[in-house]
Amino acid sequence: MKQISTREIESYLQKYIACMQAHGEELMDKPMPAADEELFALYETTGNRLKYESVYFARRKMLAVYGCLSLMEGKPEYLKKLEEVLDGICEEECWALPAHINRKEDPQWRICVDLFASETAHALSEIISGLKGRLPSALCEKVRENVFRRVLTPFMNAAAPYAKWEGGDNNWNAVCCGSIGCAAIYLMQDEPELLKPLLDRIVCSLDSYIAGFSEDGACMEGLGYFTYGMTYYTGFADMLYRYTDGAIDLMEDEKCRRIAMFQQKCYFPSGRTLSFSDGDSRDTYKMGLTCFLAMRYAGVEIPPISCAGGFDEDSCYRFMANYRDVVWTRKYLEQAEKGLLPAEEDDGAADCLVLPGAQWSICRGLSGGGMAAKGGNNGESHNHNDVGSFLYLAGDEMLLTDLGAGEYTRDYFGEKRYDILCNHSFGHSVPVIDGKGQKEGTEYACSHFEADGSGRTVISFGQAYGTERVKSLTRSLCYDPAKESLQAEDVLEDREAGEYPVSMKENLVTQYKPVIVGNAIHIAGRKYGCRITVEDLEGSIGFETKKHSNHRGAEEEVYCITWEVPADKEKPGTRKCRFRVEMEEI
Repeated sequence: MKQISTREIESYLQKYIACMQAHGEELMDKPMPAADEELFALYETTGNRLKYESVYFARRKMLAVYGCLSLMEGKPEYLKKLEEVLDGICEEECWALPAHINRKEDPQWRICVDLFASETAHALSEIISGLKGRLPSALCEKVRENVFRRVLTPFMNAAAPYAKWEGGDNNWNAVCCGSIGCAAIYLMQDEPELLKPLLDRIVCSLDSYIAGFSEDGACMEGLGYFTYGMTYYTGFADMLYRYTDGAIDLMEDEKCRRIAMFQQKCYFPSGRTLSFSDGDSRDTYKMGLTCFLAMRYAGVEIPPISCAGGFDEDSCYRFMANYRDVVWTRKYLEQAEKGLLPAEEDDGAADCLVLPGAQWSICRGLSGGGMAAKGGNNGESHNHNDVGSFLYLAGDEMLLTDLGAGEYTRDYFGEKRYDILCNHSFGHSVPVIDGKGQKEGTEYACSHFEADGSGRTVISFGQAYGTERVKSLTRSLCYDPAKESLQAEDVLEDREAGEYPVSMKENLVTQYKPVIVGNAIHIAGRKYGCRITVEDLEGSIGFETKKHSNHRGAEEEVYCITWEVPADKEKPGTRKCRFRVEMEEI
């Protein structure tokens, strides 16, 4: 990946700040939108999250806009509007989201330390501390009281773990603990006897967050959750380092360096991204976080500027990330000008990469596309039943897709999660065995993963289906980065070949309507397409059109291409399928 220039970063920063300033003018005379009971109750009655959350995050947008502008520029009109926003947030009935509380069973539901209550506590604490003496003292005291009552005191008074996220291995731990730790440093420095044990507790919890990454630094939740969690982890780590005068450095561990390298490995040259788990194939990166990591570790690459998220890219308008997009980016530019950045290294730019801990194989093609395949298990955080799946891109078009995250609803994180196409194995390019898909749970996993770093990947994943009838199921993939072709072979062995052998159907997933002619499948994008040729086809190839509600709640069409895999005439109990994917320019 080519390192972008400081001139590009300077231009990005100017546009980022200009966007905030434009919002500052636009919202100046507008009241905060009302987050009322009717909207709050929608999640409980219908499972819909987006309607209430759109209002909640519109309020947080105003906090981010006027908090950042007041800290950066300090104009009286910004400060005055900020006072209104701070007071409005203090008057909210609950800082947590409806999806994270249970009003029927918890009479204390108004006090719930979830992701967004924690984020709010951090934002308010940093803002009033940074603007000390410039905001009314009564308002600052009101903010302080709310942060303690809603977040700090409940957390400190509870025995660890406060909730399942404390000591957990996913983004919740980093976001909640990082936010709480920062808020505590801002508001409790005059109480060291309380602050020290609280910080010790948070550092201990965050050890588990880092342990949740694979040993090669991969975030199994997806690239977006890497960004989310690491934003708060690094935000707290930076603050703790400065508070302790460098005595505690959470970034010094070698594993943190490997984690920092993860982001650049998820980008294809076209700018498309890996969408495994609850990921997004068009993800963007946070410039502030990336600059912070690039200042710390040699070899961290900043992806193309076209992939950098702008101020409006994060619909949650998280103050931690927004403000650091400015201050950390400015610091990076200052260090670059002084020649103080770590030396550049060539890491992650190879045609083919292997993350053995995560069991991921990633290959990049000349057109800007590539191929990626995964092993893993079906009990990962933000899990999809996708062991053995792969995706294929030509240019910036994902012709064989991984759908990534769907719309977050009550069912999405409930018992019906795997009834949803993007989470079920039917929504991934993996075989259907005896008419059934894979099962969820850590025991349903890849039993053998092998990749040579030159395009060849072998995945044994019969165990993912949880049936005794399958002795083994092995997928062999061979990708040629120059030709951008993919040769695939799936071999199933029946445990007891008899009168009722195990059936196997191939299932390839695309969001482009396929055209099928004999044993050939044609998928056409805008600039590129591909031809999939099935060897030794005995029946016919068909496809089924299905519906997918994407992460933004928009409905999309998905095409699942299927064909029966015949039994091997020479080996009873064995089914073998070979197919070849070849890129075509349109």
